[in-house]
Amino acid sequence: MKKIGGFLLDIVIGAWLILAIFVTICLLSYNEFAVSTFGKTSMIIIDSDEMEPDFLEGDLLLVKRNSDNKINVGDKVFYYNSAMNSSVLIYLDTIQSKESVTRDETTYLIDGRKVSGEYVIGKADRAKVIHKVGTFLQIFTSRWGFMFLVIFPTLFAIIYEIMLIVEASREAKINALREKEALQE
Repeated sequence: MKKIGGFLLDIVIGAWLILAIFVTICLLSYNEFAVSTFGKTSMIIIDSDEMEPDFLEGDLLLVKRNSDNKINVGDKVFYYNSAMNSSVLIYLDTIQSKESVTRDETTYLIDGRKVSGEYVIGKADRAKVIHKVGTFLQIFTSRWGFMFLVIFPTLFAIIYEIMLIVEASREAKINALREKEALQE
């Protein structure tokens, strides 16, 4: 029974460690819009019902950045709102027109706004949707979630290990004194 308990504890600690590392990596890979970006792939958490019926609140989207050559008029795309005073940072709309400014820079007209190509995240039809996972990731990557998921358990583990070391050194000292007394008798 003791082996099963130890095995289950190892599984829980291993799962916590994997989750803590994943959440930390997500937080470290935030861009200026607080979206985790890994290479050309962005992880978008749908936190409101504004993108329904296409995407539901709580969905996690993996959106791959398309080159400007593959994005055309009529495509539905995700893009960042460059006006930082807006509460909505990511929009989903259809491209109305496309204009090449330079060989490397393209400007799009989306919902009556001019949007630089660097703010376009990718096409909506190529997004991979993972339902309900966005809610959990949003909780885990929040300040409070990170504190309760990573910081507190790590702090408790460190304190526990320090207490074990102190207890072991105290026992070693007591055993050394007993051995010394036994030798003197």
